[in-house]
Amino acid sequence: MTEFIHEAGLYGSDDEFLGMAVPFVRDGLHKGEPVMVTTTAGNLDLLGAALGQDARRVDYAESAYFGRRTAQRAAAFLRYWERNAARGRVRVLAEPVWAGRSARDVVTWKRMESGLNVILAGTGVWMICPYDTRTAGPGLVEDALRTHPSISVGGRERRPSPTYADPARFIGECDREPLPEIPRDAAVATIGHLRRVRHFAGEQARSHGLAEDRAAMLCVAVHEAARYLGLPLIARMWETFGALVCDLWAGRETECDPLAGFTPPGPDERPGDGLWVARQICDYLDIRQEEGGCRIRLQAATARLQESA
Repeated sequence: MTEFIHEAGLYGSDDEFLGMAVPFVRDGLHKGEPVMVTTTAGNLDLLGAALGQDARRVDYAESAYFGRRTAQRAAAFLRYWERNAARGRVRVLAEPVWAGRSARDVVTWKRMESGLNVILAGTGVWMICPYDTRTAGPGLVEDALRTHPSISVGGRERRPSPTYADPARFIGECDREPLPEIPRDAAVATIGHLRRVRHFAGEQARSHGLAEDRAAMLCVAVHEAARYLGLPLIARMWETFGALVCDLWAGRETECDPLAGFTPPGPDERPGDGLWVARQICDYLDIRQEEGGCRIRLQAATARLQESA
């Protein structure tokens, strides 16, 4: 069985990007291995021109449109493996998008980069995550070395990362930053039955102007998060700029997995399966083990969000 390889590929020029990407893709195609590339529009053009006719054999996507949420992106990688697992080895060149992200977004995506070492463990995926050192700041590059077991620079030989951190440790460090404080005027309810949490979430969503379909989807997400935590719990909801937030607190000793819900449900039920659905609905879903209990905080866009069709 081939093993999961997760490599950070550092590059500082177009030539270095091609020096990394072209041999990786061509070698995979030569061996009959499925190859997927998700990177910037500019890099797709560069790679397509360099590959020539071989480019038609590559599955590709522009990174900005490949999994807007981290859970969607992780699930897409897993599905690509599952569709092609019979081939033994699958190659993925996956460049994260960092430009323009909020500080919270950056932490969320770094957490996913680390989490992929758990999510894709046991697969035959060989993944190179390109990092453009011209645009990624020093902090991002340093964390890339901590979230990837191996590294390469400009396409040169892969070597172990000297600062790689176990995902549980890295994600724990990410979660040391406290979540924003709950406002005093947040709506609050003590929940003893799952039907009550759906009613509370729906009532609050509609009172903040969410359309019926979006309110119903948020209710599903909150319900699944409550089911994962167990009852009783305390639910709070409030609106902040650009977001409707729901905080669920179970004040008792319980184990919380910060990566729960990152993998799609399988044929056998597992704890956290419903959180996968919640992660597809919400822009953010944080799971925090805190002193005295476990907290899940969900965040979805408010009715004030304007999007073009």
